[in-house]
Amino acid sequence: MKYCAAFLMLIVAGPAGLAGAHEAATDPPTVTAVVNGVSYGTALCPGLLAVVYGANFGTDGTQATVTVGGKTAYVFTNSFAATQFAVQIPFELSPGPTTMTVTIGGVPSAAFAITLGATSPAFLSQNGAPTFADVTNSTGSSAITLAAPAHPGDTVITYAVGLGVTNPPTPTGVVASGVTNQVSPLPTIMVGNAAASVIFAGVTSALPPGVYQVNLKLPANIQGTQPFVISIGGQSSPSTEQLPVAGLTSVVNNATFGMPGTIAPGSIASIFANGLGSANANEVSGLFPSTQSEGVQVTFNGEPAPMFHLIPAPGAATSPQQIDLYVPSDLPTSGTVNVQLTTSSSLYPNYTLNMVPASPGLYRFTDPKSSTQFVIAQFANTAWLVLPVSTTANLGLPACTSTTSVLTECGQPATIGDILTIDLTGLGLATPNGNPAGKALPTGTNPPIDGSVLYETPTLPTVTIGGIPATVLFSGLVPGYAGEYQIDVQVPSGVTNGDNVPVVVTMLGASDTTNISIQPGRIPPP
Repeated sequence: MKYCAAFLMLIVAGPAGLAGAHEAATDPPTVTAVVNGVSYGTALCPGLLAVVYGANFGTDGTQATVTVGGKTAYVFTNSFAATQFAVQIPFELSPGPTTMTVTIGGVPSAAFAITLGATSPAFLSQNGAPTFADVTNSTGSSAITLAAPAHPGDTVITYAVGLGVTNPPTPTGVVASGVTNQVSPLPTIMVGNAAASVIFAGVTSALPPGVYQVNLKLPANIQGTQPFVISIGGQSSPSTEQLPVAGLTSVVNNATFGMPGTIAPGSIASIFANGLGSANANEVSGLFPSTQSEGVQVTFNGEPAPMFHLIPAPGAATSPQQIDLYVPSDLPTSGTVNVQLTTSSSLYPNYTLNMVPASPGLYRFTDPKSSTQFVIAQFANTAWLVLPVSTTANLGLPACTSTTSVLTECGQPATIGDILTIDLTGLGLATPNGNPAGKALPTGTNPPIDGSVLYETPTLPTVTIGGIPATVLFSGLVPGYAGEYQIDVQVPSGVTNGDNVPVVVTMLGASDTTNISIQPGRIPPP
């Protein structure tokens, strides 16, 4: 608790930092905005920790007096700056229109109009996640992070602002030692679609003015990172807050990390999850066709899925763990299936996954300077990549030249008439030679690496480049690689040159799009 209180004071200090040398304002102070000090929304309420923006505040908070509706607010002197400072709006006010006046060294500002509601809830947060001081369960108390998530049934302590008046009433700016004044009625807290049991919500003498402690018991049958929302007095906190809970959060297309909860059989999927035991720290690659590693296994309708990688969180406090796997090819192409995650210590509830016949996802390069994404495409029968000149350099790749080997990765734009190979996943059914009556590649096996049998999609996808239909010459699995597809296309005439030309792949009603570079005068591969 002491650690958390100290941390909360740093939040109250805000981005302006601590006060500098004592100075008196020489011009009348001006208030330009008053916002919730945590959510930065404009909804305000009695007792709220708020931030006041403006000018000519000086840097000596002891020279400042703030009144709201004639009542004196509490000023946080250790967070004072010339253009902003933190304040607790008086608890003694009633909801409705009122005004705020800031006086610096005896010089008042013009009255600034504000409107108070009954509440303005928001969770204190760090790194985009609510601040959880403790989780109490059979193993004791600890902080909650993505690497050390909470579990269903845990008792959790978190912190919020804007929960309104307490019973008995709490004075503004100070709480007597040992006091725990509760809000009434208690707020509602939703963890995903399930309601938590709120045990206590109120102010205590251990916390700074304007900060509330909330104790709650997590609901049963939840798993994965879940939206975490507190509601009281008809107002709710921002829905962007997340609570890390052990288990599976989402199943997504491995190429795009999009379409959560929807996938096609035979795709490469990524699962994001929390609490994978030893997989938190040990990255494991090259697993296929193994269906288990580090005690981790994922099943689809009871069928174990072959895995490619277990990837630990790169930053345990801010990133989930990732499992890359092959979605069994014999699953249905409609309806739902149950996905279940097992670790060395837990068996998690079913995650409902929607099945579709195709869910194309184009693999991408991301330019590290512009953040623009480009499809991973190669000039046919080469390792040469289709990329803008600038992105080639930004990725640290050599430019293609007339002497570059076809086996060397280099980058350059494509041009009209080029035949390109596009990498993707999620094209659905692929059978020997594209026979509509043929059987899909059995789960856990790779297509022949020598191409002696080509697994092609019975239905050709449609591809447009710059809005113009392109001729599809081949669509099927990459020899030697389960779940990875390639499309061979010819760049059509009429495409307007550019480094951000849209390429769109559509298969059985589902589409994905990203960019490709089309320019004149490229070096022809040898």
